[in-house]
Amino acid sequence: MIPSDQQQSAPAEGLRERRRRRTRADLHATTLRLARDLGFAHVTVEMICKEVGVSPRTFFNYFPSKEAALFALPGSLPPALADRFAAGHGQDTDAVLRDLGDVLADHLQEGAPGPQELEDTLRIAEGVPSVLATFLTQCEAVERDLAGTIARRTGTPPDGEAAELLAGIAMATLRSGLKRWSQARDHRHGPADCVRESFTALRALLGQAAVR
Repeated sequence: MIPSDQQQSAPAEGLRERRRRRTRADLHATTLRLARDLGFAHVTVEMICKEVGVSPRTFFNYFPSKEAALFALPGSLPPALADRFAAGHGQDTDAVLRDLGDVLADHLQEGAPGPQELEDTLRIAEGVPSVLATFLTQCEAVERDLAGTIARRTGTPPDGEAAELLAGIAMATLRSGLKRWSQARDHRHGPADCVRESFTALRALLGQAAVR
């Protein structure tokens, strides 16, 4: 039998994690709403914190800046998905891109933004240099991590041309799929489906070649 103190501690840990996810989501949603209503330049961290009911110190525990709080796109692959991809079979370009499409699509299932949210965020980024710079920096960090994961799969250097090119192609394909999804007239298909379709189209264009 599990001792009573352990029975009490396990749910508490789960509750803390849920609260953290909720606080992060509230900070992001409030930042985006205020940016829509007031214009991003007029939004301050203090305003965001007042709306959510947290302190600026709490805000900075989640985001380094208000620019970063504007984005809620999934970041780098979690270890389980990265390990699944790295352990996959096949080192040719087609197999690598096939499995990259699968793990990136699965990653999106966890926390993809809604179509209007994505469209609004990208529109703000296009008009505010500091927001665009933050978005590109985040994309570059994800791309570097992805290159390292690709290198594990293919046995190539993580800073080698093959891994870097494949990571760049994968990120461009991911953005293409998300863009098509956000601009669709209906959303019967989720973002993960659109990303998989984009990777399928890419593979059809490239054909097969060995990764070296």
